[in-house]
Amino acid sequence: MKKVLFATTALVMTAGVAAAEVAVTGTGRMGVIYDGNDAQFSSRIRAIFTMTGESDAGLSFGGSIRADNSQDGNRGTAGSVWVSGTYGKLEMGDAVSASESAVGDLPAVGYTDGGFAGDLEEISYLTGDGENLDQGPNILYTYTINNISLFASASDGSDRAWFTTTGDNDNVECTYDPVTGELIDCSTVSTDDTAWSVGANYEAENFTVGLGYAKSGDAEEIVLGGNTTFAGVKLSAVYADYQDRNSISFGGDDATGNFVDDLTLTSDNFELGKTWGLGAEWQQDALRVAAFYRRDELRVTDAGAALDLDDRDFDSFGVGADYDLGGGAVVSGGIVDSDWLNDTVADMGVKFKF
Repeated sequence: MKKVLFATTALVMTAGVAAAEVAVTGTGRMGVIYDGNDAQFSSRIRAIFTMTGESDAGLSFGGSIRADNSQDGNRGTAGSVWVSGTYGKLEMGDAVSASESAVGDLPAVGYTDGGFAGDLEEISYLTGDGENLDQGPNILYTYTINNISLFASASDGSDRAWFTTTGDNDNVECTYDPVTGELIDCSTVSTDDTAWSVGANYEAENFTVGLGYAKSGDAEEIVLGGNTTFAGVKLSAVYADYQDRNSISFGGDDATGNFVDDLTLTSDNFELGKTWGLGAEWQQDALRVAAFYRRDELRVTDAGAALDLDDRDFDSFGVGADYDLGGGAVVSGGIVDSDWLNDTVADMGVKFKF
Protein backbone atom coordinates (compact mmCIF):
# COMPACT_ATOMS: atom_id res chain seq x y z
CA MET A 1 0.00 0.00 0.00
CA LYS A 2 1.42 3.36 -1.00
CA LYS A 3 1.36 6.09 1.61
CA VAL A 4 0.37 9.44 0.14
CA LEU A 5 0.97 12.76 1.87
CA PHE A 6 -0.78 15.87 0.62
CA ALA A 7 0.97 19.11 1.57
CA THR A 8 0.98 22.69 0.52
CA THR A 9 3.86 25.07 1.12
CA ALA A 10 3.66 28.86 1.17
CA LEU A 11 6.73 31.08 1.05
CA VAL A 12 6.40 34.53 2.57
CA MET A 13 9.05 37.13 1.70
CA THR A 14 10.01 39.55 4.48
CA ALA A 15 13.50 40.37 5.72
CA GLY A 16 14.28 36.70 5.20
CA VAL A 17 12.30 33.71 4.01
CA ALA A 18 9.80 31.94 6.28
CA ALA A 19 8.16 28.67 5.26
CA ALA A 20 4.79 27.27 6.31
CA GLU A 21 3.43 23.81 5.57
CA VAL A 22 -0.01 22.25 5.93
CA ALA A 23 -0.09 18.45 5.78
CA VAL A 24 -3.20 16.27 5.62
CA THR A 25 -2.96 12.77 7.08
CA GLY A 26 -5.58 10.44 8.47
CA THR A 27 -6.56 7.34 10.39
CA GLY A 28 -9.31 4.79 9.94
CA ARG A 29 -10.55 1.52 11.34
CA MET A 30 -13.17 -1.15 10.78
CA GLY A 31 -14.05 -4.10 12.96
CA VAL A 32 -16.30 -5.55 15.64
CA ILE A 33 -16.77 -4.61 19.31
CA TYR A 34 -18.26 -7.03 21.87
CA ASP A 35 -19.76 -5.35 24.96
CA GLY A 36 -20.31 -8.53 26.97
CA ASN A 37 -23.78 -9.17 25.55
CA ASP A 38 -23.83 -8.24 21.88
CA ALA A 39 -21.38 -7.69 19.04
CA GLN A 40 -21.67 -4.67 16.80
CA PHE A 41 -19.85 -3.23 13.81
CA SER A 42 -17.53 -0.32 14.53
CA SER A 43 -15.82 1.87 11.93
CA ARG A 44 -14.59 5.44 11.56
CA ILE A 45 -12.44 7.63 9.34
CA ARG A 46 -10.62 10.79 10.46
CA ALA A 47 -8.71 13.49 8.61
CA ILE A 48 -5.93 15.26 10.51
CA PHE A 49 -4.52 18.66 9.58
CA THR A 50 -1.00 19.39 10.82
CA MET A 51 0.40 22.89 10.29
CA THR A 52 4.01 23.94 10.85
CA GLY A 53 6.01 27.07 10.22
CA GLU A 54 9.16 28.94 11.15
CA SER A 55 9.76 32.64 11.71
CA ASP A 56 12.65 34.60 10.21
CA ALA A 57 14.43 34.37 13.57
CA GLY A 58 14.12 30.56 13.67
CA LEU A 59 11.15 30.26 16.02
CA SER A 60 9.14 27.13 15.16
CA PHE A 61 5.36 27.09 15.49
CA GLY A 62 2.48 24.87 14.50
CA GLY A 63 -0.72 23.11 15.40
CA SER A 64 -2.82 20.03 14.74
CA ILE A 65 -6.57 19.40 14.60
CA ARG A 66 -8.85 16.58 13.50
CA ALA A 67 -11.52 17.58 11.00
CA ASP A 68 -14.28 16.18 13.24
CA ASN A 69 -13.04 18.36 16.11
CA SER A 70 -12.95 21.64 14.21
CA GLN A 71 -15.65 23.29 16.36
CA ASP A 72 -14.00 22.30 19.64
CA GLY A 73 -10.67 23.47 18.23
CA ASN A 74 -12.22 26.92 17.95
CA ARG A 75 -12.90 26.77 21.73
CA GLY A 76 -9.49 25.37 22.61
CA THR A 77 -10.77 22.01 23.91
CA ALA A 78 -9.61 19.94 20.91
CA GLY A 79 -6.45 20.09 18.87
CA SER A 80 -3.55 22.26 19.96
CA VAL A 81 -1.16 25.00 18.85
CA TRP A 82 2.46 25.41 19.89
CA VAL A 83 5.62 27.49 19.62
CA SER A 84 9.11 26.09 20.12
CA GLY A 85 12.56 27.60 20.39
CA THR A 86 15.80 27.64 22.34
CA TYR A 87 14.01 27.93 25.67
CA GLY A 88 11.56 25.08 25.22
CA LYS A 89 8.13 24.37 23.77
CA LEU A 90 4.81 25.94 24.78
CA GLU A 91 1.59 24.13 23.76
CA MET A 92 -2.02 25.21 24.35
CA GLY A 93 -5.36 23.47 23.76
CA ASP A 94 -6.06 19.78 24.23
CA ALA A 95 -2.63 19.21 25.79
CA VAL A 96 -1.82 16.63 28.46
CA SER A 97 -0.72 17.63 31.95
CA ALA A 98 2.85 17.89 33.18
CA SER A 99 2.32 14.75 35.28
CA GLU A 100 1.17 12.72 32.27
CA SER A 101 3.98 14.08 30.10
CA ALA A 102 6.53 13.02 32.71
CA VAL A 103 5.09 9.61 33.59
CA GLY A 104 2.75 8.41 30.82
CA ASP A 105 0.19 5.60 30.78
CA LEU A 106 0.05 1.82 30.50
CA PRO A 107 0.09 0.12 27.05
CA ALA A 108 -3.14 0.26 25.02
CA VAL A 109 -4.75 -2.91 23.68
CA GLY A 110 -7.32 -3.58 20.97
CA TYR A 111 -8.02 -2.17 17.54
CA THR A 112 -9.75 0.81 19.18
CA ASP A 113 -6.57 1.38 21.25
CA GLY A 114 -8.44 0.76 24.50
CA GLY A 115 -11.50 2.83 23.60
CA PHE A 116 -13.80 -0.22 23.62
CA ALA A 117 -13.21 -0.51 27.39
CA GLY A 118 -13.12 3.18 28.30
CA ASP A 119 -9.33 3.54 27.97
CA LEU A 120 -8.68 1.89 31.32
CA GLU A 121 -4.98 1.68 30.44
CA GLU A 122 -4.90 5.47 30.81
CA ILE A 123 -4.21 6.70 34.33
CA SER A 124 -6.86 9.16 35.57
CA TYR A 125 -4.64 12.21 35.88
CA LEU A 126 -6.03 15.09 37.88
CA THR A 127 -5.60 17.68 35.14
CA GLY A 128 -4.95 17.88 31.41
CA ASP A 129 -6.32 16.30 28.23
CA GLY A 130 -8.87 19.10 27.83
CA GLU A 131 -11.78 16.98 29.12
CA ASN A 132 -10.50 15.38 32.32
CA LEU A 133 -12.42 16.80 35.31
CA ASP A 134 -13.87 19.31 32.85
CA GLN A 135 -11.19 21.98 33.24
CA GLY A 136 -11.22 23.42 29.73
CA PRO A 137 -8.14 24.26 27.60
CA ASN A 138 -4.73 23.33 29.00
CA ILE A 139 -1.29 24.92 28.58
CA LEU A 140 1.89 22.81 28.71
CA TYR A 141 5.53 23.96 28.82
CA THR A 142 8.37 21.51 28.08
CA TYR A 143 12.11 22.08 28.42
CA THR A 144 14.77 19.41 27.87
CA ILE A 145 18.35 19.49 29.14
CA ASN A 146 20.40 16.52 27.92
CA ASN A 147 18.47 13.48 29.27
CA ILE A 148 16.25 15.44 31.67
CA SER A 149 12.88 16.89 30.62
CA LEU A 150 10.98 19.41 32.75
CA PHE A 151 7.23 20.03 32.42
CA ALA A 152 4.73 22.57 33.76
CA SER A 153 1.03 22.83 32.89
CA ALA A 154 -2.12 24.66 33.97
CA SER A 155 -5.78 25.17 33.16
CA ASP A 156 -7.70 28.31 34.14
CA GLY A 157 -10.85 26.25 34.81
CA SER A 158 -13.01 29.08 33.51
CA ASP A 159 -16.67 28.41 32.78
CA ARG A 160 -17.25 31.92 31.35
CA ALA A 161 -17.48 32.67 27.65
CA TRP A 162 -14.55 34.81 26.51
CA PHE A 163 -14.98 35.65 22.86
CA THR A 164 -14.94 32.18 21.23
CA THR A 165 -12.89 30.49 23.97
CA THR A 166 -15.66 29.15 26.17
CA GLY A 167 -13.92 26.04 27.42
CA ASP A 168 -15.83 22.83 27.88
CA ASN A 169 -17.27 22.63 31.36
CA ASP A 170 -20.24 20.27 31.17
CA ASN A 171 -19.42 16.77 32.35
CA VAL A 172 -21.37 13.61 33.19
CA GLU A 173 -21.04 12.57 36.85
CA CYS A 174 -22.60 9.40 38.24
CA THR A 175 -23.08 8.08 41.78
CA TYR A 176 -22.84 4.35 42.46
CA ASP A 177 -24.00 1.93 45.13
CA PRO A 178 -21.28 1.62 47.82
CA VAL A 179 -21.92 -2.09 48.34
CA THR A 180 -22.58 -3.52 44.88
CA GLY A 181 -20.68 -0.92 42.88
CA GLU A 182 -23.63 -0.55 40.49
CA LEU A 183 -24.31 2.93 39.16
CA ILE A 184 -27.42 4.65 40.48
CA ASP A 185 -27.84 8.04 38.85
CA CYS A 186 -26.07 10.47 36.50
CA SER A 187 -26.18 14.24 36.08
CA THR A 188 -24.39 16.99 34.16
CA VAL A 189 -22.22 19.27 36.29
CA SER A 190 -19.57 21.97 35.85
CA THR A 191 -16.41 22.97 37.67
CA ASP A 192 -14.29 26.11 37.55
CA ASP A 193 -11.37 24.97 39.74
CA THR A 194 -7.98 26.19 38.57
CA ALA A 195 -5.70 23.20 38.00
CA TRP A 196 -1.92 23.02 37.62
CA SER A 197 0.80 20.40 37.43
CA VAL A 198 4.60 20.04 37.37
CA GLY A 199 6.73 17.06 36.42
CA ALA A 200 10.13 15.79 35.32
CA ASN A 201 11.62 12.65 33.85
CA TYR A 202 15.02 11.18 33.12
CA GLU A 203 15.55 9.11 29.98
CA ALA A 204 18.55 6.76 29.77
CA GLU A 205 19.47 4.29 27.05
CA ASN A 206 17.21 1.47 28.26
CA PHE A 207 15.00 2.99 30.98
CA THR A 208 12.95 6.08 31.83
CA VAL A 209 11.72 7.33 35.21
CA GLY A 210 9.29 10.18 35.83
CA LEU A 211 7.64 12.07 38.69
CA GLY A 212 4.66 14.42 38.63
CA TYR A 213 2.51 16.51 40.97
CA ALA A 214 -0.88 18.14 40.30
CA LYS A 215 -3.50 20.15 42.19
CA SER A 216 -7.10 20.96 41.24
CA GLY A 217 -9.11 22.75 43.92
CA ASP A 218 -8.64 20.71 47.11
CA ALA A 219 -7.62 17.55 45.21
CA GLU A 220 -3.94 16.63 44.83
CA GLU A 221 -1.92 13.87 43.16
CA ILE A 222 1.64 12.56 43.21
CA VAL A 223 2.49 10.19 40.36
CA LEU A 224 5.64 8.09 39.92
CA GLY A 225 6.36 5.81 36.98
CA GLY A 226 8.91 4.39 34.63
CA ASN A 227 9.69 1.81 32.00
CA THR A 228 12.58 -0.41 31.00
CA THR A 229 13.32 -2.95 28.29
CA PHE A 230 14.58 -6.39 29.28
CA ALA A 231 15.10 -9.36 26.91
CA GLY A 232 12.98 -7.70 24.23
CA VAL A 233 10.08 -6.95 26.60
CA LYS A 234 9.22 -3.38 27.56
CA LEU A 235 8.00 -3.27 31.16
CA SER A 236 6.22 -0.24 32.63
CA ALA A 237 4.83 0.71 36.03
CA VAL A 238 2.78 3.64 37.35
CA TYR A 239 1.84 4.57 40.93
CA ALA A 240 -0.48 7.49 41.77
CA ASP A 241 -1.39 8.72 45.25
CA TYR A 242 -4.39 11.08 45.58
CA GLN A 243 -5.69 13.35 48.34
CA ASP A 244 -9.26 14.72 48.65
CA ARG A 245 -10.34 13.27 45.32
CA ASN A 246 -13.91 11.95 45.26
CA SER A 247 -14.12 11.31 41.53
CA ILE A 248 -12.43 9.28 38.81
CA SER A 249 -12.79 9.89 35.07
CA PHE A 250 -12.73 7.37 32.20
CA GLY A 251 -15.20 5.45 30.06
CA GLY A 252 -17.70 3.12 31.72
CA ASP A 253 -21.31 1.99 32.04
CA ASP A 254 -23.74 4.64 33.30
CA ALA A 255 -26.81 4.11 35.49
CA THR A 256 -28.85 2.84 32.52
CA GLY A 257 -26.18 0.34 31.52
CA ASN A 258 -25.11 2.35 28.48
CA PHE A 259 -21.43 2.94 27.80
CA VAL A 260 -20.28 6.58 28.25
CA ASP A 261 -16.88 7.57 26.84
CA ASP A 262 -16.19 10.45 29.29
CA LEU A 263 -17.89 9.19 32.44
CA THR A 264 -16.96 10.65 35.86
CA LEU A 265 -17.83 8.56 38.93
CA THR A 266 -18.39 10.39 42.23
CA SER A 267 -19.38 9.36 45.75
CA ASP A 268 -19.81 11.06 49.14
CA ASN A 269 -18.86 7.79 50.85
CA PHE A 270 -15.57 7.09 49.04
CA GLU A 271 -12.62 8.97 47.63
CA LEU A 272 -9.97 7.72 45.22
CA GLY A 273 -6.87 6.99 47.29
CA LYS A 274 -4.42 5.22 44.99
CA THR A 275 -4.08 3.92 41.46
CA TRP A 276 -1.26 1.66 40.38
CA GLY A 277 -0.62 -0.48 37.36
CA LEU A 278 1.83 -2.65 35.43
CA GLY A 279 2.29 -3.06 31.70
CA ALA A 280 4.25 -5.26 29.30
CA GLU A 281 4.86 -5.06 25.55
CA TRP A 282 6.68 -7.56 23.33
CA GLN A 283 7.55 -6.79 19.72
CA GLN A 284 8.93 -9.30 17.22
CA ASP A 285 9.04 -8.18 13.59
CA ALA A 286 5.40 -7.47 12.60
CA LEU A 287 3.86 -8.95 15.76
CA ARG A 288 3.20 -6.98 18.95
CA VAL A 289 1.66 -8.39 22.14
CA ALA A 290 0.69 -6.11 25.04
CA ALA A 291 -0.97 -6.47 28.44
CA PHE A 292 -1.77 -4.27 31.43
CA TYR A 293 -3.05 -4.63 34.99
CA ARG A 294 -4.50 -1.75 36.99
CA ARG A 295 -5.92 -1.35 40.50
CA ASP A 296 -7.91 1.64 41.78
CA GLU A 297 -8.10 1.79 45.59
CA LEU A 298 -11.06 3.68 47.08
CA ARG A 299 -10.92 4.86 50.70
CA VAL A 300 -13.98 5.29 52.90
CA THR A 301 -14.75 8.89 53.86
CA ASP A 302 -16.15 9.93 57.25
CA ALA A 303 -19.63 9.74 55.75
CA GLY A 304 -18.94 6.21 54.53
CA ALA A 305 -17.46 5.15 57.85
CA ALA A 306 -20.66 6.29 59.57
CA LEU A 307 -22.46 3.76 57.37
CA ASP A 308 -19.97 1.00 58.34
CA LEU A 309 -18.65 0.80 54.77
CA ASP A 310 -15.24 -0.68 53.96
CA ASP A 311 -12.49 0.40 51.58
CA ARG A 312 -12.92 -1.02 48.07
CA ASP A 313 -10.56 -2.05 45.26
CA PHE A 314 -11.38 -2.11 41.54
CA ASP A 315 -9.16 -4.30 39.32
CA SER A 316 -8.79 -4.09 35.54
CA PHE A 317 -6.85 -6.38 33.20
CA GLY A 318 -6.34 -6.23 29.45
CA VAL A 319 -4.41 -8.16 26.80
CA GLY A 320 -4.15 -7.68 23.06
CA ALA A 321 -2.11 -8.33 19.93
CA ASP A 322 -1.30 -6.44 16.71
CA TYR A 323 0.05 -7.67 13.39
CA ASP A 324 1.49 -5.07 11.02
CA LEU A 325 0.50 -5.75 7.41
CA GLY A 326 2.73 -2.95 6.15
CA GLY A 327 1.84 0.28 4.40
CA GLY A 328 -0.07 1.59 7.41
CA ALA A 329 -2.51 -1.33 7.91
CA VAL A 330 -2.56 -3.27 11.20
CA VAL A 331 -4.76 -6.19 12.28
CA SER A 332 -5.49 -5.80 15.99
CA GLY A 333 -7.64 -7.22 18.77
CA GLY A 334 -7.96 -7.07 22.54
CA ILE A 335 -9.94 -8.19 25.56
CA VAL A 336 -10.48 -6.33 28.86
CA ASP A 337 -12.04 -7.46 32.13
CA SER A 338 -12.70 -4.78 34.75
CA ASP A 339 -14.63 -4.32 37.98
CA TRP A 340 -15.70 -0.93 36.57
CA LEU A 341 -17.59 -2.63 33.73
CA ASN A 342 -20.60 -4.93 33.86
CA ASP A 343 -19.04 -7.53 31.54
CA THR A 344 -15.82 -8.63 29.89
CA VAL A 345 -15.45 -6.71 26.61
CA ALA A 346 -13.44 -7.33 23.45
CA ASP A 347 -12.74 -5.92 20.01
CA MET A 348 -11.06 -7.00 16.76
CA GLY A 349 -10.50 -5.31 13.45
CA VAL A 350 -8.13 -3.51 11.10
CA LYS A 351 -6.80 0.00 11.67
CA PHE A 352 -5.17 2.24 9.10
CA LYS A 353 -2.81 5.21 8.92
CA PHE A 354 -2.74 7.35 5.80
